[in-house]
Amino acid sequence: MDAPLSKFRVIKLGGSLLELTDLAPRLRRWLAVGPRRNDVVLVGGGRLADTIREYDKRYALGETVSHGLSIRAMSVNAELVAALLPEASLLASVADLYARPAAAGPVIFDPCAFLRDEEPRPMAEPLPASWQVTSDSIAARLAEILGGAELVLLKSALPPAPVTVSGATAAGYVDGFFPIAAARLSRIGCVNLQGDDFPATRMLGC
Repeated sequence: MDAPLSKFRVIKLGGSLLELTDLAPRLRRWLAVGPRRNDVVLVGGGRLADTIREYDKRYALGETVSHGLSIRAMSVNAELVAALLPEASLLASVADLYARPAAAGPVIFDPCAFLRDEEPRPMAEPLPASWQVTSDSIAARLAEILGGAELVLLKSALPPAPVTVSGATAAGYVDGFFPIAAARLSRIGCVNLQGDDFPATRMLGC
């Protein structure tokens, strides 16, 4: 039986976590905590996106080109994490998420086709091709399109106080477009995957 929309949980896996040698077992342990969810993992650009930022500064590529290259870097990282977690499925569209039984295990989500073909259609304001938009905002937009799913920001640290969207944005914990992308989400969590007991907190909406 397909999972109802309310059962989706979108997890933004910070690209910095790809540097962990024990990423796979840590991620498995965290995913096993609590009730079973229909988890959709969106992997950040990490070191590859940082390299593209450096090339943009060096060659003045422009935000449109750089943003497109960074999305492709996220696709590469999605394939990498899918290789580390062979029990997960690698999917690339919202349609595929709906068609897949929730009991089939976690999904690693490749955002390329989603951003090109699906995200612009239902939204009054599609995500701009800008350095202000990173995997934080892309994960928030995916959660919104999935019926306002819970969003969890899985990173290397927790945000500083105050743990609000505006406070996290000002501190650089999330990208500059996140307050707009996450404006209609009611459940945003933050988890430090590097902590031994996975410290977590809730992010308030203002």
